[in-house]
Amino acid sequence: MLYWNVGCSDCRTPVTNEWHSSPAMQVSPLYVVTQRRDLAARYATTTRQWLVARTTYRRLHEAPVKNLTALRDAARRLDQLERGRAALLRDLKALGSLA
Repeated sequence: MLYWNVGCSDCRTPVTNEWHSSPAMQVSPLYVVTQRRDLAARYATTTRQWLVARTTYRRLHEAPVKNLTALRDAARRLDQLERGRAALLRDLKALGSLA
């Protein structure tokens, strides 16, 4: 779609209103391997943190006297780590399809 530039009173420069995507770039195999290695390390770290958070949540949940603030914070941390692990796993699978 073309329209005239209304910001300029004396010029009649047509302005396009369409977004043109850039041509697809080739992805280097070295880049893919490096990204997969980085994501795998981050996934492993997040999994270790998730296991600690899950143990903490279970310990707090099974306590005879419940500390609700700590239990809520542990549940929030566990949820954040679960979401992070899921996102990293999605990214790893996506990079796996490029290889």
